Amino acid sequence: MKIRSLIIILFIAITFTTIFPEKSPEGYSLFPKIEGFSFDGEIETYTPDTLFEYINGGADLFLNFEFVKLHSLKYKNEDGGEITADIYIHSDLSNGFGIYTQEKPTEGDFLKIGTEGYYEEGLLNFFKSTTYVKISSFDLGENEESILKKLGEGISDKISGTKEFPLIFSRFPSENKIPGSEKFININFLGHSFLNRVYSKKYSNDGGVLQLFIIKTDSVPEAAKVLSEYVEFVKKKGGVITKKGDVVTFTDPYYKNKGKMNFIISNDILIGMFCDDLELFLKMSKHITNIN
Repeated sequence: MKIRSLIIILFIAITFTTIFPEKSPEGYSLFPKIEGFSFDGEIETYTPDTLFEYINGGADLFLNFEFVKLHSLKYKNEDGGEITADIYIHSDLSNGFGIYTQEKPTEGDFLKIGTEGYYEEGLLNFFKSTTYVKISSFDLGENEESILKKLGEGISDKISGTKEFPLIFSRFPSENKIPGSEKFININFLGHSFLNRVYSKKYSNDGGVLQLFIIKTDSVPEAAKVLSEYVEFVKKKGGVITKKGDVVTFTDPYYKNKGKMNFIISNDILIGMFCDDLELFLKMSKHITNIN
């Protein structure tokens, strides 16, 4: 009789667990414990379908960078201090880096947390591999900066993957580059639907600024197709296309004040820059085309 009762109890327990499974601990492994703080509530997880519930109005920007998942967790201490740590996971390194560059300041207190991060009063943001981390705080007092840095370093240690920037940036010339100007735009560069997955860097030039960019495609025909679509768009707007050697030049009807747009194709790489000085463009693009 006792054995039968135990079997019945075990059956009920298994059935209950199946119908009402224990809440998934997914994401908790990314959040370290901090001395003097405890977790405040449960972890919250958002997907592309639900992200708007957390950042309504800001979700589209993250979705443009192939957002996969967000884990969010709050910390608190006995003095009323609060911290919110948001860990945004994207599809690849370029998109994790890209969303970070959309929000980072042009100048700031940049840190070697993750691959790169920065601290401002009340927040610390950084990226590493496919992940963009945003940490915000309230009422931490004079120790705020050290607490946020410690938490940031703890989260970074728990994120797997490289600490490097996207490798393609090593192909850009280094002379006269503006530090921290690297960006990645996943879709609709310059507002054009045919310009996607664009890596760019800015350079100082006689008191002005030049932006050199690369579109890395999957094949030579695809690179040619992207340029062809751009050329056809310009022609439909009444623009004139010129070609000198391998360089295609025209004026973008949306950016006439930026000067001539120049393009050159090297294998599966499409290189572009607004610049009226063709020789300067060739000089800057040569560094990229000479690297295999």
